[in-house]
Amino acid sequence: MSDDGHQAERDAILRAAYRLISHGSTTGTTSIENILRAAGVNRRIFYRHFASKDDLIIAMQEWAGDLILADLRKAVAAADTPAAAITAWIEDYLSIGWQEARFRDALAFMSTEVTGAPGIAAALEATYARHREPLAAALAAGLADGSLPNARPELDSFAIHAVAVRHLEARIRGRLDTDFDEVRNQVVELILTGLSAPAVQPPPINVGS
Repeated sequence: MSDDGHQAERDAILRAAYRLISHGSTTGTTSIENILRAAGVNRRIFYRHFASKDDLIIAMQEWAGDLILADLRKAVAAADTPAAAITAWIEDYLSIGWQEARFRDALAFMSTEVTGAPGIAAALEATYARHREPLAAALAAGLADGSLPNARPELDSFAIHAVAVRHLEARIRGRLDTDFDEVRNQVVELILTGLSAPAVQPPPINVGS
């Protein structure tokens, strides 16, 4: 079989697993048999690409993360200033929790069979690090041109990403029903104000004798 054929098999399995897990309950499990049936492949083909279901889940997470990264890069690249690029990154990332299709897909990664997969935490952090790259680049550009004088690209990209993830988790778990525009505006205002406001030196602390 050609490389394209092997890739098509792998993609079919990934899409089937993603679809079944995202449409299932947050406490249920998806059997390999159901994935095979949905993908239209047999066990031999499955194990040609994945050592186990846990291996498939890691690959599924990386695959979905790459799709998000492509969207983030596209949004940032279309912006004409560093501040606009940061705003675009925040807006695109937060939209995962408010756009119906992206929200439904995100549910897959809140399921116990995904969060409990061995190695998922390390794989997720590696994906998060890639997601922060275009954000860190925008912060560095703002620091370089003076438009974001307080930017610390690596630290700030980590903090901004953490804020976005926190909002997404709350939204996906049903604990945040605020309108998207309101959430986006609050987060953007908070971040950009901090990045461009005059630096404030904390007062000295008298620890006493």
